[in-house]
Amino acid sequence: MFDQRGITPLVATVLLVAFSIGLGALVMSWGEEYIAEKAEFTQGTAEVKNACDAAVINIIKIGGQQQLCLGPQGVQVWLDNGPDVDVVNVHARMVGQNGVDVKEDILLTPLLKANAARALVPYKQELGPLLQVKLTPKILEGNKVAICAQNAITVERVQPCI
Repeated sequence: MFDQRGITPLVATVLLVAFSIGLGALVMSWGEEYIAEKAEFTQGTAEVKNACDAAVINIIKIGGQQQLCLGPQGVQVWLDNGPDVDVVNVHARMVGQNGVDVKEDILLTPLLKANAARALVPYKQELGPLLQVKLTPKILEGNKVAICAQNAITVERVQPCI
């Protein structure tokens, strides 16, 4: 009765390795779909973020002077678009000493890639002296217009046009 012996250590090791491989394959097959879904979600979020990152507008500078000034009809600005995405329009916010005025669309036509355009933003005199102008690009994402607030341009100390 005491002559029976257990399995040899070599057989026990082979059984443990086989069990571990089988269990690992089972877990990997269950988790494969979950990981694929998470990867698609993360990639989709990155694409939306990159669309607005590509919307870069600048105010043209001539002789180191930004081409943005306050004239009799409003704020005159020369905008330059980057090479990556068309800007559908530009949202303008003007802060005066007596209040804030917002113009949703200041461009007459879309600002195409690597192009420039002049815009005139009407300014209400009752706002008082102009303290700040903020210009925010708008782009198309699919069939919706997105406002790219992270790429807004803010200008303070707006000079009168000469």
